[in-house]
Amino acid sequence: MSTGSKNAKSQSLNARVPHDIIEEMDQCKESGESTSQFIIKSIQTEIVRRKLTKLKK
Repeated sequence: MSTGSKNAKSQSLNARVPHDIIEEMDQCKESGESTSQFIIKSIQTEIVRRKLTKLKK
């Protein structure tokens, strides 16, 4: 049984998000897409964007 917020494959994160951002996220999510899937894809996209921005400098 797993203990804590971290295991071999993933780590659980907690964050407080403003209501208006949650509402926009819910409007943008694709049919059948979970909140976790949306957040993971958003984080992956932001990581790539920031790496590309650093390379341009």
